[in-house]
Amino acid sequence: MVSVNAEEVKVVTEYLTPYQVKNADGSLGGFSTEVVKAIFKQANITPHFVVMPWARAYEVAKSEKNTMIFSIARTEERDELFHWLGGLTKEKLYFWGLKKNFSKAINNISQLKNFHIAASRNSNISQYLLKENFNNIYFITVEEQSMKMFYSNRIDLLIETELNIKYRTEKLGFDFNKMRKLIAIDELNNDLSIAMNLQSDLQLVLQLQQAYSEIKQKGIIKSLKKKWSIPH
Repeated sequence: MVSVNAEEVKVVTEYLTPYQVKNADGSLGGFSTEVVKAIFKQANITPHFVVMPWARAYEVAKSEKNTMIFSIARTEERDELFHWLGGLTKEKLYFWGLKKNFSKAINNISQLKNFHIAASRNSNISQYLLKENFNNIYFITVEEQSMKMFYSNRIDLLIETELNIKYRTEKLGFDFNKMRKLIAIDELNNDLSIAMNLQSDLQLVLQLQQAYSEIKQKGIIKSLKKKWSIPH
């Protein structure tokens, strides 16, 4: 076992319902947070959680040794940039629009490229939109921004899982029934995962990977998925 001081293991993340949520007392909760806390408990290490906008969290995790980041989509482009501890859940992402704006079926993503859309900078979604040459992308810093822009008609599209979008509309008091699922984005169906900075102490990475395997074997991740209604 490696001996690591709490301040040496920084854990960066953003608020992203239901994976990382701000509890009533200001503490950090959510499905992914509870998995990560279980990993550190199993490893007997006390982490230091820091919540920040995703773009900053991503840069910190890439540049600072012994830093963990979650929930991060494991994409082909990111695979060599981090050590990967384990998966949290599989994402199934869709384009969404308001029913009043999209009465006809969407058969191809190219039909959507001139519409306005919002995404967090350095997210797998923004990277996908840039690669696919979407013309009107608004880069946001917190998740609530895109939903508020969407319902005030400042943007036309969102990319979300059905679970996320239901949580977010309920949390912000919007009507989910006004939304329409337009088209699936198979290219973005990646594992949401937990990752470590590539320059992290290897013994620490191995210890945390082992702790992840142990809590998975104990059924802790499965029970947390049930608690938070996370699809398997």
